[in-house]
Amino acid sequence: MNHLKIALYIGKGASHSWIWLVDTLDKYGFRNILFITDVSTAKADVLVMSGGDPFAIFSSVQQKGVSKIRKFIEGGGTYLGICAGTYFALKFHDDPYPWLNLVKGEISNFSVNPPSNTRMPHKYQVPYRNGFVFHPVREEVVLNYCGNSLKAPLYGGPGIVSADAESLAWYKGFTKKTLFLCDRKAAKKTLLGTSALLSKKVKKGHLLLFGPHFEHPYYPDANKELIEMLSQIAPLGYPFEIAGEPVTGDKKRTWTKSLRRWISNGRLAAFGLENYHWKIGEKIYDPERLAYFFETSFNLVQGFEQKEKIFIRDNLLEEAKALALHVRRLGPDPKEAEILLEGVKQFTSQLYSLHFSTLQQFQQLQPTQKP
Repeated sequence: MNHLKIALYIGKGASHSWIWLVDTLDKYGFRNILFITDVSTAKADVLVMSGGDPFAIFSSVQQKGVSKIRKFIEGGGTYLGICAGTYFALKFHDDPYPWLNLVKGEISNFSVNPPSNTRMPHKYQVPYRNGFVFHPVREEVVLNYCGNSLKAPLYGGPGIVSADAESLAWYKGFTKKTLFLCDRKAAKKTLLGTSALLSKKVKKGHLLLFGPHFEHPYYPDANKELIEMLSQIAPLGYPFEIAGEPVTGDKKRTWTKSLRRWISNGRLAAFGLENYHWKIGEKIYDPERLAYFFETSFNLVQGFEQKEKIFIRDNLLEEAKALALHVRRLGPDPKEAEILLEGVKQFTSQLYSLHFSTLQQFQQLQPTQKP
């Protein structure tokens, strides 16, 4: 296991894409992950702010949280921003919102008068001061990374023009999988040639800012590059914290069976909400987002069922039941949808913590190999 301690923000404003990161980190042995909703608890080598809504992130962390993040970076921590987490770190307007604002520059997808939208209007633009942040394309893009072509998906991330940081990758082109949300010519003019990945030293710390999602599980080449960057960070020795209590035998089987049943109920109920969409902050959420968390949780429990000894938390049975019942009665109310979204994020993160604790016990039991 890699001993790098990673604090991952999953609070308000964080979308489902942090699951992609966790699965990729798990695949490469990065399992010392702390799931946080309060950035002041980020006692780690790396703080990750991933995809979602930077407006909602700020409404949660507030100015006090921004100051804590700055202090974390300046003291030697690494800030990893992806998509929304990158916007949160940029200063791209003369009158910026009070986010981190640690990298000065422009984003090519900000305009007072964006190009005409041609599809997915609910994904196309978000108001920012006197203009709009707009998203010319979605899905797969081609990057110039270290002199080679690298594919990664883009889901609202920026095109950056900045002399205040080192550019590690540029948008190079599109593929057959690229979805154009505006005219192709306008999309090319907006995005191609701008920076997709920035690196900057800030006092003792470091920023890594991604527009595209290098962590997406369908892009193993991009995954490897992300892991290589993380592997260059020297761990400070934060211990792995075991979550839950160990169980075996009948108690394990009863717990996993009951948990799987309630998660399955929640998953089916979420898929049945196909006629609903909810505006939470500045983003539109659909039932598939909720179902994705239940699907991930279901898969984690299936993994527990295959192991003889696992770590559990008894309270998760009641939480799973409450979430499933909440989904069943969910309607068009965005406030209720937000409460459910935050609850299912917390639930999924707790299962991941138990998953990592279960894996850690096996590593500790492995005999030390002699040289």
